[in-house]
Amino acid sequence: FIPIITAKMMKVTVALALVASASAFVPATNMRVSTKLNFEYGEYDDKMWDNDAKKEVYAKWDPTAARSSMNFNPFETFGGNSPDASGIFPGE
Repeated sequence: FIPIITAKMMKVTVALALVASASAFVPATNMRVSTKLNFEYGEYDDKMWDNDAKKEVYAKWDPTAARSSMNFNPFETFGGNSPDASGIFPGE
C-alpha cells in the first residue's frame, strides 16, 4: 500500500516539476521596451550657464508650481551640488 502511494506522489511531483520548468522557455508577452525618453531640456542647455543665466532662471522660477526643467531654483543645492541648466543634479 505505501509503495503505491509513494509512486503516485513521485509521478505527480515529476509532472508538476516539468510543467513549472517549461514556463521558463515561454517567451515573454511584451518584450519591446520603449526607447523614447520623456525629458525636456532647460532654457540654457548648450549655452553659457553662468551667474547671469542663473539669475534669469531664478527670476522666472515659480515656487508654487511643480519642479521641472523649466521651473527650478538654480541656486538650490543637493548634497553640496548645484543643478545643471536643466535643473538636474549630478547623479540624478
